[in-house]
Amino acid sequence: MKGFLRRRSSVPAERGNVRELMRRFLAEDDDDDALEWDALTTEHGLPHTWIYDVFQDTSGRMWVGTWGGGLAVHERDRWRVFTRRHGLASDAVTCVRQDRHGRIWAATDAGLNRLEGDRFVDAGLTGNSILTLCFDRQHHLWAGCWRATHTGGGLYRFDGTTWRTFSVRDGAPGLEILKVFEDSKGRIWAGTYDHGRGAGVGCWDGRRWRRFTRRDGLINDCVYSMFEDPEGRMWFGTLGGVSIYDGTTWQRLTTLDGLVDDRVYAMSIDADKKMWFGTEGGVSRFDGTTWQSFTRDSGLVENLVRTITQDRDGTLWFGTYPYARGRGGISRARRRPSDPTALAERALRYLPPRPQPPGRLER
Repeated sequence: MKGFLRRRSSVPAERGNVRELMRRFLAEDDDDDALEWDALTTEHGLPHTWIYDVFQDTSGRMWVGTWGGGLAVHERDRWRVFTRRHGLASDAVTCVRQDRHGRIWAATDAGLNRLEGDRFVDAGLTGNSILTLCFDRQHHLWAGCWRATHTGGGLYRFDGTTWRTFSVRDGAPGLEILKVFEDSKGRIWAGTYDHGRGAGVGCWDGRRWRRFTRRDGLINDCVYSMFEDPEGRMWFGTLGGVSIYDGTTWQRLTTLDGLVDDRVYAMSIDADKKMWFGTEGGVSRFDGTTWQSFTRDSGLVENLVRTITQDRDGTLWFGTYPYARGRGGISRARRRPSDPTALAERALRYLPPRPQPPGRLER
Protein backbone atom coordinates (compact mmCIF):
# COMPACT_ATOMS: atom_id res chain seq x y z
CA MET A 1 0.00 0.00 0.00
CA LYS A 2 1.64 3.18 -1.17
CA GLY A 3 0.74 6.76 -0.48
CA PHE A 4 0.33 6.59 3.28
CA LEU A 5 0.92 9.70 5.36
CA ARG A 6 4.24 9.68 7.18
CA ARG A 7 5.14 12.21 9.83
CA ARG A 8 8.29 12.73 11.88
CA SER A 9 7.50 16.24 12.99
CA SER A 10 8.78 17.97 16.09
CA VAL A 11 6.49 17.98 19.11
CA PRO A 12 5.95 21.05 21.31
CA ALA A 13 7.67 20.77 24.67
CA GLU A 14 4.42 20.65 26.62
CA ARG A 15 3.31 17.60 24.58
CA GLY A 16 6.63 15.80 24.74
CA ASN A 17 5.75 13.84 27.87
CA VAL A 18 3.21 11.73 26.01
CA ARG A 19 5.69 10.91 23.29
CA GLU A 20 8.36 10.00 25.82
CA LEU A 21 6.13 7.61 27.78
CA MET A 22 5.13 5.88 24.51
CA ARG A 23 8.77 5.39 23.58
CA ARG A 24 9.28 3.33 26.71
CA PHE A 25 7.12 0.48 25.41
CA LEU A 26 7.23 0.96 21.62
CA ALA A 27 9.95 -0.04 19.15
CA GLU A 28 11.12 2.16 16.27
CA ASP A 29 10.95 0.78 12.74
CA ASP A 30 12.24 2.59 9.66
CA ASP A 31 11.05 -0.01 7.16
CA ASP A 32 8.28 1.84 5.29
CA ASP A 33 7.36 -1.15 3.12
CA ALA A 34 7.28 -3.75 5.89
CA LEU A 35 3.52 -4.35 5.58
CA GLU A 36 1.44 -6.09 2.94
CA TRP A 37 -2.26 -5.20 2.77
CA ASP A 38 -5.38 -6.89 1.45
CA ALA A 39 -9.15 -6.53 1.89
CA LEU A 40 -12.12 -8.74 2.77
CA THR A 41 -15.57 -7.66 1.52
CA THR A 42 -18.80 -9.29 0.41
CA GLU A 43 -16.94 -10.39 -2.72
CA HIS A 44 -14.79 -12.59 -0.47
CA GLY A 45 -17.63 -14.07 1.59
CA LEU A 46 -18.38 -11.44 4.23
CA PRO A 47 -22.16 -11.18 4.73
CA HIS A 48 -22.00 -7.42 5.29
CA THR A 49 -19.38 -4.67 5.19
CA TRP A 50 -20.53 -2.81 8.31
CA ILE A 51 -18.12 -4.30 10.86
CA TYR A 52 -18.51 -3.94 14.62
CA ASP A 53 -16.12 -6.53 16.01
CA VAL A 54 -13.38 -8.97 14.99
CA PHE A 55 -12.40 -11.65 17.52
CA GLN A 56 -10.11 -14.70 17.39
CA ASP A 57 -11.05 -17.70 19.53
CA THR A 58 -8.69 -20.24 21.10
CA SER A 59 -9.01 -22.49 18.05
CA GLY A 60 -7.74 -19.73 15.78
CA ARG A 61 -11.09 -19.00 14.13
CA MET A 62 -11.86 -15.35 13.33
CA TRP A 63 -15.35 -14.18 14.28
CA VAL A 64 -16.74 -11.04 12.64
CA GLY A 65 -19.80 -9.25 13.99
CA THR A 66 -21.65 -7.19 11.39
CA TRP A 67 -24.50 -4.72 11.65
CA GLY A 68 -27.11 -6.30 9.44
CA GLY A 69 -25.43 -9.43 8.10
CA GLY A 70 -25.23 -11.53 11.24
CA LEU A 71 -22.10 -13.22 12.56
CA ALA A 72 -19.43 -14.64 10.25
CA VAL A 73 -16.66 -17.06 11.20
CA HIS A 74 -13.51 -17.43 9.09
CA GLU A 75 -11.69 -20.74 9.23
CA ARG A 76 -9.35 -22.38 6.69
CA ASP A 77 -10.03 -19.56 4.21
CA ARG A 78 -13.77 -20.22 4.29
CA TRP A 79 -16.65 -18.23 5.73
CA ARG A 80 -19.67 -19.54 7.60
CA VAL A 81 -22.49 -17.15 8.47
CA PHE A 82 -24.93 -17.29 11.39
CA THR A 83 -28.12 -15.20 11.29
CA ARG A 84 -31.52 -15.14 12.97
CA ARG A 85 -32.27 -18.41 11.19
CA HIS A 86 -29.56 -19.96 13.37
CA GLY A 87 -30.98 -18.55 16.61
CA LEU A 88 -29.42 -15.09 16.81
CA ALA A 89 -31.69 -12.51 18.41
CA SER A 90 -30.72 -10.02 15.71
CA ASP A 91 -28.57 -9.87 12.59
CA ALA A 92 -26.87 -6.81 14.09
CA VAL A 93 -23.97 -8.40 16.02
CA THR A 94 -21.80 -5.98 17.95
CA CYS A 95 -19.37 -8.02 20.07
CA VAL A 96 -18.08 -11.61 20.28
CA ARG A 97 -16.26 -13.21 23.23
CA GLN A 98 -15.31 -16.71 24.43
CA ASP A 99 -15.67 -18.04 27.97
CA ARG A 100 -13.30 -20.33 29.88
CA HIS A 101 -15.23 -23.37 28.67
CA GLY A 102 -14.64 -22.40 25.05
CA ARG A 103 -18.22 -21.29 24.38
CA ILE A 104 -18.86 -18.38 22.02
CA TRP A 105 -21.08 -15.52 23.21
CA ALA A 106 -22.53 -12.92 20.85
CA ALA A 107 -23.96 -9.51 21.73
CA THR A 108 -26.69 -8.32 19.40
CA ASP A 109 -29.05 -5.40 19.01
CA ALA A 110 -31.84 -7.48 20.56
CA GLY A 111 -30.19 -9.57 23.28
CA LEU A 112 -27.39 -11.96 24.19
CA ASN A 113 -26.76 -15.32 22.54
CA ARG A 114 -24.50 -18.31 23.19
CA LEU A 115 -23.42 -20.88 20.62
CA GLU A 116 -24.58 -24.43 21.45
CA GLY A 117 -23.62 -26.91 18.76
CA ASP A 118 -24.59 -25.39 15.41
CA ARG A 119 -27.14 -22.94 16.77
CA PHE A 120 -27.25 -19.89 18.99
CA VAL A 121 -29.51 -19.94 22.05
CA ASP A 122 -30.96 -17.17 24.19
CA ALA A 123 -28.46 -16.23 26.92
CA GLY A 124 -30.31 -13.37 28.60
CA LEU A 125 -30.95 -9.63 28.36
CA THR A 126 -33.63 -10.29 25.77
CA GLY A 127 -34.65 -7.12 23.97
CA ASN A 128 -31.60 -5.16 25.07
CA SER A 129 -29.31 -3.51 22.55
CA ILE A 130 -25.92 -4.80 23.73
CA LEU A 131 -22.74 -3.17 22.48
CA THR A 132 -19.86 -4.60 24.52
CA LEU A 133 -18.96 -7.79 26.42
CA CYS A 134 -16.12 -8.56 28.85
CA PHE A 135 -15.26 -11.64 30.91
CA ASP A 136 -13.45 -10.69 34.11
CA ARG A 137 -10.91 -12.76 36.06
CA GLN A 138 -13.70 -14.25 38.15
CA HIS A 139 -15.29 -15.44 34.90
CA HIS A 140 -18.22 -13.09 35.33
CA LEU A 141 -19.66 -11.68 32.12
CA TRP A 142 -20.16 -7.92 31.87
CA ALA A 143 -22.53 -6.56 29.23
CA GLY A 144 -22.88 -2.90 28.31
CA CYS A 145 -26.01 -1.70 26.53
CA TRP A 146 -26.83 1.47 24.59
CA ARG A 147 -29.72 2.82 22.46
CA ALA A 148 -31.40 3.80 25.72
CA THR A 149 -34.40 5.41 24.07
CA HIS A 150 -35.17 2.08 22.34
CA THR A 151 -34.21 -0.59 24.86
CA GLY A 152 -33.19 1.20 28.06
CA GLY A 153 -29.41 0.91 28.04
CA GLY A 154 -27.61 -0.15 31.21
CA LEU A 155 -24.65 -2.13 32.53
CA TYR A 156 -25.09 -5.75 33.66
CA ARG A 157 -22.99 -8.53 35.22
CA PHE A 158 -23.73 -12.25 34.99
CA ASP A 159 -22.17 -14.61 37.55
CA GLY A 160 -23.30 -17.77 35.77
CA THR A 161 -26.62 -17.86 37.58
CA THR A 162 -28.06 -14.39 38.04
CA TRP A 163 -27.75 -10.94 36.50
CA ARG A 164 -26.87 -7.84 38.50
CA THR A 165 -27.76 -4.39 37.20
CA PHE A 166 -25.48 -1.39 37.80
CA SER A 167 -27.49 1.79 37.50
CA VAL A 168 -26.62 5.46 37.69
CA ARG A 169 -28.25 5.43 41.14
CA ASP A 170 -25.66 2.81 42.15
CA GLY A 171 -22.87 5.09 40.98
CA ALA A 172 -22.38 3.67 37.46
CA PRO A 173 -21.02 6.35 35.12
CA GLY A 174 -23.91 6.50 32.66
CA LEU A 175 -26.85 4.84 30.96
CA GLU A 176 -25.36 3.99 27.55
CA ILE A 177 -22.20 1.90 27.75
CA LEU A 178 -19.76 1.83 24.84
CA LYS A 179 -16.94 -0.24 26.29
CA VAL A 180 -16.23 -2.47 29.31
CA PHE A 181 -12.65 -3.38 30.20
CA GLU A 182 -10.88 -5.12 33.10
CA ASP A 183 -7.42 -3.84 34.06
CA SER A 184 -4.50 -5.74 35.59
CA LYS A 185 -5.71 -4.89 39.10
CA GLY A 186 -9.11 -6.47 38.49
CA ARG A 187 -10.93 -3.14 38.26
CA ILE A 188 -13.73 -2.74 35.74
CA TRP A 189 -13.81 0.36 33.54
CA ALA A 190 -16.91 1.45 31.63
CA GLY A 191 -16.94 4.10 28.89
CA THR A 192 -20.17 5.93 28.06
CA TYR A 193 -22.06 7.43 25.15
CA ASP A 194 -25.24 8.83 26.74
CA HIS A 195 -26.98 10.25 23.68
CA GLY A 196 -23.74 11.56 22.19
CA ARG A 197 -23.00 13.91 25.07
CA GLY A 198 -21.14 11.28 27.05
CA ALA A 199 -20.97 10.75 30.81
CA GLY A 200 -17.26 10.06 31.09
CA VAL A 201 -15.71 6.81 32.26
CA GLY A 202 -16.37 4.88 35.45
CA CYS A 203 -14.10 2.59 37.49
CA TRP A 204 -15.53 -0.22 39.67
CA ASP A 205 -13.14 -1.54 42.32
CA GLY A 206 -15.49 -4.28 43.50
CA ARG A 207 -17.21 -2.12 46.09
CA ARG A 208 -17.92 1.28 44.61
CA TRP A 209 -17.74 3.34 41.43
CA ARG A 210 -15.53 6.32 40.75
CA ARG A 211 -16.39 8.47 37.72
CA PHE A 212 -14.05 10.64 35.64
CA THR A 213 -15.20 13.38 33.26
CA ARG A 214 -13.76 16.40 31.46
CA ARG A 215 -13.72 18.24 34.76
CA ASP A 216 -11.22 15.67 36.04
CA GLY A 217 -9.00 15.78 32.95
CA LEU A 218 -10.69 13.44 30.43
CA ILE A 219 -10.40 15.03 26.99
CA ASN A 220 -13.98 14.15 25.98
CA ASP A 221 -16.89 12.47 27.80
CA CYS A 222 -17.77 10.01 24.99
CA VAL A 223 -15.40 7.07 25.60
CA TYR A 224 -15.38 4.47 22.83
CA SER A 225 -12.26 2.42 23.49
CA MET A 226 -9.74 1.70 26.20
CA PHE A 227 -6.78 -0.43 27.10
CA GLU A 228 -3.97 -0.66 29.64
CA ASP A 229 -0.38 -0.16 28.53
CA PRO A 230 2.53 -2.33 29.74
CA GLU A 231 3.32 0.19 32.48
CA GLY A 232 -0.20 0.21 33.95
CA ARG A 233 -1.60 3.45 32.51
CA MET A 234 -5.17 3.48 31.21
CA TRP A 235 -5.79 4.84 27.70
CA PHE A 236 -9.22 6.11 26.68
CA GLY A 237 -10.19 6.69 23.04
CA THR A 238 -12.83 9.43 22.84
CA LEU A 239 -14.54 11.71 20.35
CA GLY A 240 -11.92 14.37 21.13
CA GLY A 241 -8.70 12.36 21.08
CA VAL A 242 -6.99 10.01 23.53
CA SER A 243 -6.67 10.51 27.29
CA ILE A 244 -3.96 8.73 29.28
CA TYR A 245 -4.40 8.28 33.04
CA ASP A 246 -1.67 7.02 35.39
CA GLY A 247 -3.84 7.08 38.50
CA THR A 248 -2.90 10.63 39.36
CA THR A 249 -2.38 12.77 36.28
CA TRP A 250 -3.93 13.01 32.81
CA GLN A 251 -2.23 13.47 29.47
CA ARG A 252 -3.72 13.74 25.99
CA LEU A 253 -2.99 12.68 22.43
CA THR A 254 -4.62 14.38 19.42
CA THR A 255 -4.05 15.30 15.79
CA LEU A 256 -1.53 17.85 17.07
CA ASP A 257 0.62 14.89 18.12
CA GLY A 258 0.14 12.86 14.94
CA LEU A 259 -3.26 11.16 15.00
CA VAL A 260 -5.02 11.27 11.64
CA ASP A 261 -8.33 12.11 13.37
CA ASP A 262 -9.46 12.87 16.94
CA ARG A 263 -12.43 10.46 16.93
CA VAL A 264 -10.72 7.34 18.24
CA TYR A 265 -12.74 4.11 18.19
CA ALA A 266 -10.05 1.44 18.67
CA MET A 267 -6.50 1.15 20.07
CA SER A 268 -4.01 -1.71 20.12
CA ILE A 269 -0.31 -2.53 20.46
CA ASP A 270 0.89 -5.18 18.04
CA ALA A 271 3.51 -7.90 18.53
CA ASP A 272 6.17 -5.63 16.98
CA LYS A 273 5.55 -3.00 19.69
CA LYS A 274 3.80 -0.58 17.35
CA MET A 275 0.72 1.26 18.54
CA TRP A 276 -2.36 1.51 16.32
CA PHE A 277 -5.29 3.91 16.55
CA GLY A 278 -8.52 3.33 14.63
CA THR A 279 -10.24 6.64 13.94
CA GLU A 280 -12.97 8.20 11.82
CA GLY A 281 -10.32 9.46 9.42
CA GLY A 282 -8.25 6.31 8.97
CA VAL A 283 -5.79 4.29 11.03
CA SER A 284 -2.60 5.72 12.56
CA ARG A 285 0.51 3.83 13.66
CA PHE A 286 3.21 5.10 16.01
CA ASP A 287 6.55 3.37 16.68
CA GLY A 288 7.86 5.73 19.34
CA THR A 289 9.34 8.14 16.81
CA THR A 290 7.34 8.21 13.58
CA TRP A 291 3.63 8.44 12.81
CA GLN A 292 2.19 6.71 9.77
CA SER A 293 -1.46 7.09 8.81
CA PHE A 294 -3.35 4.94 6.31
CA THR A 295 -6.59 6.13 4.70
CA ARG A 296 -8.97 5.19 1.92
CA ASP A 297 -6.79 7.18 -0.48
CA SER A 298 -3.89 4.85 0.29
CA GLY A 299 -5.85 1.60 0.03
CA LEU A 300 -7.77 1.20 3.31
CA VAL A 301 -11.24 -0.12 2.50
CA GLU A 302 -12.85 2.66 4.56
CA ASN A 303 -11.68 5.52 6.77
CA LEU A 304 -13.83 4.80 9.83
CA VAL A 305 -11.95 2.02 11.63
CA ARG A 306 -14.11 0.52 14.35
CA THR A 307 -12.02 -2.41 15.61
CA ILE A 308 -8.39 -3.62 15.51
CA THR A 309 -7.34 -7.21 16.23
CA GLN A 310 -4.06 -9.07 15.66
CA ASP A 311 -4.35 -12.80 15.05
CA ARG A 312 -1.93 -15.48 16.22
CA ASP A 313 -0.09 -15.35 12.86
CA GLY A 314 0.61 -11.64 13.33
CA THR A 315 -1.91 -10.35 10.79
CA LEU A 316 -3.74 -7.18 11.83
CA TRP A 317 -7.46 -7.03 11.08
CA PHE A 318 -9.14 -3.61 10.78
CA GLY A 319 -12.95 -3.67 10.80
CA THR A 320 -14.55 -0.59 9.24
CA TYR A 321 -17.86 1.19 8.74
CA PRO A 322 -18.95 2.11 5.20
CA TYR A 323 -19.52 5.74 4.36
CA ALA A 324 -21.24 4.75 1.11
CA ARG A 325 -22.99 1.73 -0.33
CA GLY A 326 -20.52 -0.83 -1.61
CA ARG A 327 -17.68 0.26 0.66
CA GLY A 328 -16.46 -0.89 4.07
CA GLY A 329 -15.38 -4.35 5.15
CA ILE A 330 -12.07 -5.52 6.60
CA SER A 331 -8.53 -4.45 5.77
CA ARG A 332 -5.70 -6.77 6.75
CA ALA A 333 -2.03 -5.93 7.17
CA ARG A 334 0.82 -8.36 7.66
CA ARG A 335 4.56 -7.99 7.85
CA ARG A 336 6.25 -9.03 4.63
CA PRO A 337 8.00 -12.31 5.50
CA SER A 338 11.77 -12.34 5.63
CA ASP A 339 12.62 -14.82 8.37
CA PRO A 340 10.03 -17.55 9.09
CA THR A 341 10.89 -17.54 12.80
CA ALA A 342 10.96 -13.76 13.22
CA LEU A 343 7.26 -13.28 13.94
CA ALA A 344 7.15 -16.09 16.49
CA GLU A 345 10.19 -14.66 18.27
CA ARG A 346 8.63 -11.17 18.33
CA ALA A 347 5.38 -12.56 19.70
CA LEU A 348 7.24 -14.35 22.50
CA ARG A 349 9.15 -11.19 23.39
CA TYR A 350 6.00 -9.16 23.68
CA LEU A 351 2.35 -10.06 24.11
CA PRO A 352 0.01 -7.07 23.77
CA PRO A 353 -2.26 -6.23 26.72
CA ARG A 354 -5.90 -7.29 26.66
CA PRO A 355 -7.65 -4.96 24.25
CA GLN A 356 -9.41 -3.63 22.99
CA PRO A 357 -10.51 -2.74 21.73
CA PRO A 358 -16.51 1.18 19.03
CA GLY A 359 -17.87 3.96 15.39
CA ARG A 360 -20.56 6.15 14.70
CA LEU A 361 -23.60 5.06 16.71
CA GLU A 362 -26.33 7.43 15.59
CA ARG A 363 -28.42 4.65 14.08
